[in-house]
Amino acid sequence: MRPGAVGIAGPSEIAVQAGAAAVAAGGNAVDAAVAATLAALATEIGIVGLDAGAFVNVWPPGAAPVVIDGGIAMPGLGRTPERFGAAARHVRVAYGGGVRTVVGYGSVGVGGAVAALGETAARWSRLEWPQLTAPAERQVRAGFPLRSASHTWLQYSHREIFGWQRESAAVIHDADGVLLAPGTILRVPGLGDTLAELGRDGPESMYAGRLGAEIAACIGAGGGLLGMADRRVYRAKLREPLRCEMDEWSVALPPPPAIGGAALAAMLARLRDRPEREWTAQAVGALAAAQRDVFEFLRELPVDGATDEFLQAMLAWAQAGGERVAHRSPSTIHISTLDDAGLACAVTASSGYGSGILVPGTGIWLNNCLGELELNPGGFHALAPGVRMGSNMAPVAARTATGAVLSLGSPGAERITTALLQVMLNFMLLDRSLEAALAAPRLHVEPDGQAWRVAVEPGLPTDGIDMPVRVFEGLSMFFGGAGAVLRDAGGALSAAADPRRQGAAMVVGQ
Repeated sequence: MRPGAVGIAGPSEIAVQAGAAAVAAGGNAVDAAVAATLAALATEIGIVGLDAGAFVNVWPPGAAPVVIDGGIAMPGLGRTPERFGAAARHVRVAYGGGVRTVVGYGSVGVGGAVAALGETAARWSRLEWPQLTAPAERQVRAGFPLRSASHTWLQYSHREIFGWQRESAAVIHDADGVLLAPGTILRVPGLGDTLAELGRDGPESMYAGRLGAEIAACIGAGGGLLGMADRRVYRAKLREPLRCEMDEWSVALPPPPAIGGAALAAMLARLRDRPEREWTAQAVGALAAAQRDVFEFLRELPVDGATDEFLQAMLAWAQAGGERVAHRSPSTIHISTLDDAGLACAVTASSGYGSGILVPGTGIWLNNCLGELELNPGGFHALAPGVRMGSNMAPVAARTATGAVLSLGSPGAERITTALLQVMLNFMLLDRSLEAALAAPRLHVEPDGQAWRVAVEPGLPTDGIDMPVRVFEGLSMFFGGAGAVLRDAGGALSAAADPRRQGAAMVVGQ
């Protein structure tokens, strides 16, 4: 089959080229997204890994959008009580002004990224599954460079998070224990064989198969919760997305248990009727206030996580105008794809901050999502086994009545919501080009003890903000790394990547 045109935006040239290889083989936007995501999961060292969680937002032409939930599940089925709360390493790193988290064997949840990609491919792909894993396998076997985004995060975390386990430390340090320089070619032991096995045996190999057994055995030996019982029962879930409107755009977002989609919808509801069509001091003040008020609402998140009732209440509050009545890590990647038929696919995947565990012989780095304190309001290991955790991930798909389509998303944990909010406001409301909307300066409201402060990039007036402000020197990956693909009303495709993370974007076949 002759390939059509597909736009791809992702975190790296490696990921985008993997998507392009799928298109060259006759694939559509979903094929490109799955292949690109698998390549990113394998090569974005320290940022993410194959056992990440993920949400996939697919909007086919002429049909309703669908969200595939591959979010992190709480493990512990059949485990004895003494395992709960154990095998935890509490660490603090200086990234973004200071991050506290829990790593180690007890921090690992059941990652559903591969399950979600498999479910997505089974429903919308043109290619066979082995064709989607092959680009990542080829790149891993050839070796790949340590990217600057990975190196930036590892400068803060290479000892406390990725240096305590021998197998993990050996990949990212030289013989003297010094962190490898950006651009160093990496070869992760066992990862090429793992991708070959994943291609041959299918996504289920990560759950009920040998790869799943290796992950469970590694965690079990370290005293963690996750076991084969947890992996065997894991399934990706299809969910009806949240829907909201922004100017002429109809927007689809991940629903509960994802926190990010509901938070973004609430912020959009607060700001969509703002009369200003430029970033005046008043408009910037309103932007900061909307972020603060939604995050303030989220502080009331129930102990048992992001329930549908709670997030629907937050949306109703925001849509009613909302009177004054939270969440961060760099370990996230995003892929956006869109083809000339109008099929949109947006994938966001996260490993939290990373557990620091590389499963021996497999090349699989594991997540620490149970240790993301901001996503566990009830405390470490408070959820019941099998419960899906909350997530900041918020891949976006949007359409207009005139035929325009947008696929959009960003990494950045709690900054995912605020980054996407500002890209959408700049593009949909202020009529900036896609490239300009991605490059425009951003602000993010963050906790400051029991109060709030605003982190902001230069270029936005701050006189209208009624909170303390800290100004960055320039554009920073702290504020996300969005990627987007647009099909305009005339059918032309364009792709753009955020300058903050040296991502890549291209249109193949146009």
